[in-house]
Amino acid sequence: SINATAEKSFTITAQAGDVTTKTITFTLDDFAKLKDYKKYVESGVIQTSSFIEVKGVSGDVELVDVKLSMNRDPKNNFTLPDITKNEKYQGINELNFLDIIIKEVSSRGTSTVKLEYKSNTSFTSPVIVSLYLNSVFSF
Repeated sequence: SINATAEKSFTITAQAGDVTTKTITFTLDDFAKLKDYKKYVESGVIQTSSFIEVKGVSGDVELVDVKLSMNRDPKNNFTLPDITKNEKYQGINELNFLDIIIKEVSSRGTSTVKLEYKSNTSFTSPVIVSLYLNSVFSF
């Protein structure tokens, strides 16, 4: 097995009242340590050092109805609390959602995650929502 990490981020700016959807896609190529072993990957498991992080939030930011979901299977989703401050999410529910991403990447080679949110305020200074995946892949 190999322990490998990848990180992807959504960059958010918004006008008050906007409802926005963005996507990011993880692939086996995002896990640099797998470079020579991609075609042998059989499974993957998320590690507890993985997390979802929100950064760049200033006083005028209020994002509500924030949801991450799997593009292929939207019933696999995770709802974040309203975003009004910088925060790191690393609980069991977050890890379970991140594990779904790893399972899809290891079985299909790619996984697309959708972020949906509504902004109650206008802001131009970007807010960054990052998914940090620390995983163990087996062959």
